[in-house]
Amino acid sequence: MVQVRTTCSLCEASCGAVMTVEDGIITKVMADREDPLSGGFICPKGAAIPELEADPDRIRTPMLRKNGTLQPCDWDEAFAFIDERLTGILAKHGRQAAGVYVGNAAAHNLNIITYFEDLARALGTTNLFTAASLDQNPRQVVSGLLYGDEFALYVPDIDRSRLVWIMGANPAESNGSMMVAPGFLGRMQKLHERGGRSVVFDPRRTMTAARASEYVPITPSGDAAFLAGVAHTLLKLGPRQTTALSLVDDLEQIAGWLSPFSPEAVSTACGIDAQTIVRLATELRETEAAAVYGRIGTTTQLYSSLTCWLMDIVNILAGNLDTVGGSMFPKPLLAQPNTIGPPGMGQGFTVGKWTSRVSGAPEVVSQIPMACMAEEIDTPGDGQVRALFCLAGNPVTASPDTERMQKALDQLELLVCLDIYQGETSSKAHVILPSPPRLARPNYDAYLYRFTVRNYGRYTQQHRPLEAHERSDRETLLRLMAIAQGHGWDADIDALEEQALAVTVEAMTQVPQSAIEGRDPDEIVAQLRTLSPGERRMDFGLRIGPFGDGFGSRDGISLQTLKDTPQGVDCGALVPRLPEALRTQSGRIEAAHAVFGGELERLAGWLTEPRPRFSLIGRRQLRSNNSWFHNLPNLQHPTRQCTAQIHPDDAAGLGVSSGDLLHISTDKAAIDIPAEVTDTLSPGVVSIPHGWGHGGLDESLPVAAAEPGINVNRIVDYGEVDPLTWNGRLNGMAVEVRKADRA
Repeated sequence: MVQVRTTCSLCEASCGAVMTVEDGIITKVMADREDPLSGGFICPKGAAIPELEADPDRIRTPMLRKNGTLQPCDWDEAFAFIDERLTGILAKHGRQAAGVYVGNAAAHNLNIITYFEDLARALGTTNLFTAASLDQNPRQVVSGLLYGDEFALYVPDIDRSRLVWIMGANPAESNGSMMVAPGFLGRMQKLHERGGRSVVFDPRRTMTAARASEYVPITPSGDAAFLAGVAHTLLKLGPRQTTALSLVDDLEQIAGWLSPFSPEAVSTACGIDAQTIVRLATELRETEAAAVYGRIGTTTQLYSSLTCWLMDIVNILAGNLDTVGGSMFPKPLLAQPNTIGPPGMGQGFTVGKWTSRVSGAPEVVSQIPMACMAEEIDTPGDGQVRALFCLAGNPVTASPDTERMQKALDQLELLVCLDIYQGETSSKAHVILPSPPRLARPNYDAYLYRFTVRNYGRYTQQHRPLEAHERSDRETLLRLMAIAQGHGWDADIDALEEQALAVTVEAMTQVPQSAIEGRDPDEIVAQLRTLSPGERRMDFGLRIGPFGDGFGSRDGISLQTLKDTPQGVDCGALVPRLPEALRTQSGRIEAAHAVFGGELERLAGWLTEPRPRFSLIGRRQLRSNNSWFHNLPNLQHPTRQCTAQIHPDDAAGLGVSSGDLLHISTDKAAIDIPAEVTDTLSPGVVSIPHGWGHGGLDESLPVAAAEPGINVNRIVDYGEVDPLTWNGRLNGMAVEVRKADRA
């Protein structure tokens, strides 16, 4: 029996964990009390890792469709099939006939997050789709426009805050989203103990709201109206003078846009009275070390980008952007665009560098919005997607307009899924390529550590070698890239990657003020060759990063540092980073983009529109993460049920009790789903969790199929999208609700 330190990469908290391993099997997972970030916290998902790793329904070897059914095969056969099929498709239809979809789970997999963009480039396609355009692109685009880098993403410095606003987020159950803050409730409790306050704005009294100092019910999609009223009040009170404020040139323009949005003007639309808006805005301004944080509820609604922009404006006007205890920019250990090169100025950020084939939707963070994926597959013509690589995702369950997505995937000439289960999407695949078990792969939450509440990183080495039937995700993706580039599936992938890395190293030696500016590229590559091929990119990114040793040019960390510190490397609390973190062309915060003035005009019209009788919102569940984990018996729990929550007054008016079926419909479709009557919801609001709908998987996922739930995305259409990012409206949509005709 051995103890293995690792990270629980099953949600964004990235908690430190200690696994007990006996005879090569994980038998127990406990919190790592020595982890400097999580400090001994772990949730039920982490404890379920042994069950996930041992799940008998998990795919362990490649699956190839033969005679209409998926059957086990060896890796050579799977790669040879992909090579032959993909080569034919690209030769006949061109490079745009291929596409890549990257799901939520990829963010928790070092190799997938490292190589997925390389795969799209190797294919030569602009058809890259990711789950980010289902939930987070508005936040990234606003950060890109204001600060010049879509990953200049601030988080609440909660460990030093005195006041935190939480909007459309439930970190007590999500464990944080775009905010790596393990044990959030404990952190919130410490905030209260030092005399601070937390305020939650949500149409539902969530677990987070129940523990907060104050809960403020808000109308679905009313966040932008409320924040506009707050910003109006802050302008009237007078913005606090800070470095961030001094970097904004266009305050007069912004003030003019916000002038119609007095607290009295927005009150009815957001459901918060004018006096409360003024009080809350005043408290925010007068509290040193205050932060505004928003998540899914703010980025999947009618005014997603505008809401994110208004959060930035409120943080700036209240004097809390880039201040200790406020909303601060992390400095990830791995190099990223706003930590390398000349500080404070850069190329800036744009959207729409290209457009989608069918609808002309803009490119957003180098991706085509998910709103366009089904139509790019099922609409004939030049550039129609005929081959799709689906990496750690389940678009059938995750995407709105489920029926169309299902039919579109059935039309593909090649669907390759990198997955550990035969689920709703992968059951349609021509080939499924499984990821190796946790013990047989390294781990570093490279994507998630961009959002940490401390500058931190933790690397877990591969505990055991791969067995004969296993392949690393790195090898899988490099072989797919070799196929796409015409080298053949059996090419020397290490040599191909070393060539690409040498190009990257040479380019970085020519970047002004980089850690290796002017160095001999061959010298750097020679140092990297002392590591295994799979470790070289990681070491390079760490050593040229803000805390790296610059390949011997300064004191700092390397991959070896992380190997020597398995409980995690803490590089300290967040520090103010403006103007150094900016990469805008002006070197200033570029806040007054005309698109936001236009969105405020649209919002002004919405203020007086009648509200729907019922609005639908989502719901996060502690023992779930989208469609993950529904096949694990130990995560089946009364708190994780697929129901439609509804307020008692609404239930009484409909003649409905808990357990009765509700008929919920939109212009798109209708579903029947069990009601759950609860006073945690505001009247007129219905809440259904995301990620369910596992019917028809009795053979491949029997535990999930026994409690299939209902996929809420069946009734969601992409008829309304955020104008700037084309993110779909998943929260706050109008629905019709009545008691179902059947029991």
